[in-house]
Amino acid sequence: MHRIEETDYGYRMVLEGFLPREEAGALLRDLRKTIRPRGEPFAVMVDLRRSRAFPVEAQEILKAALLHCKETGMERNACVLDSAIAALQARRLAQETGVESSSRYIDASLDPNWEKVAVDWLARAIDPD
Repeated sequence: MHRIEETDYGYRMVLEGFLPREEAGALLRDLRKTIRPRGEPFAVMVDLRRSRAFPVEAQEILKAALLHCKETGMERNACVLDSAIAALQARRLAQETGVESSSRYIDASLDPNWEKVAVDWLARAIDPD
């Protein structure tokens, strides 16, 4: 399951559970409808706390989603995670799409203030690292 919400800083994308190819395709379609150039840079929070490892075909679609965000004006993104496997996959996808320098990873299992930390990065460029 996925959700994409518009926020003050840009967008919040929530991915939950296992992401089969069909769901990943629906995510990409929804993302392309929702995330459009805004005339100014925006930020994206990717909430992966309830997601699990992504199959290879879903990873390719997620790369396309990241590229779409980058091409439409994404300036920063924050991945909120609670799984080492999801963190590794997110870092690799960011590297492969060229968004690693603007990406930050927040382990929600270690930081109860994860949302504030993420929004500080997204809205005010306060680096959580």
